[in-house]
Amino acid sequence: MSILADNRHWLLFAATVLSGLSTVGVALVGILATVSVLVTGGSLVLTVGAFLLGTLLLGGLTLVFGAALLSTLASRAAPPSLPRNQRVANVLHGLEAAVPPLRRLGLADRFEPTVEDRRARLTQRYVDGELSEHQFESALHELLDEEERRVPAVEVERDRERDRETERET
Repeated sequence: MSILADNRHWLLFAATVLSGLSTVGVALVGILATVSVLVTGGSLVLTVGAFLLGTLLLGGLTLVFGAALLSTLASRAAPPSLPRNQRVANVLHGLEAAVPPLRRLGLADRFEPTVEDRRARLTQRYVDGELSEHQFESALHELLDEEERRVPAVEVERDRERDRETERET
């Protein structure tokens, strides 16, 4: 990979910080210019409008760089290095439902424990004596039943996405 691709997160961080500082600087200069126009006279609308527009544009640029930085950091995080936790996954699912653009990051899926993780945890609890044999078997059956229900739903969703892509192409 190129140097830029390898250091993309650092470049985006620098761009976010610099554009954020520029936004604050333009806003401060705008406030000073507004006070100066009020004291000396002049076109208040033009002065405030110009600095307000500049501040909004730089603020928007800062948000774009910040979102790109978060996206890059999320994509760089390897799933095995992240601790898998159902509570965290549930919170992230709720956030993704509230803010639909977050679904593109797929963070909830990265934190959700796999069937193998859950089965290993269940087995460990049984070995540690936290569960009886009957509780272990019933929990294992529930886990397998849940996985069987989940797999067809995923396949149906994939088929729907393929149909949508086919419709877009035609």
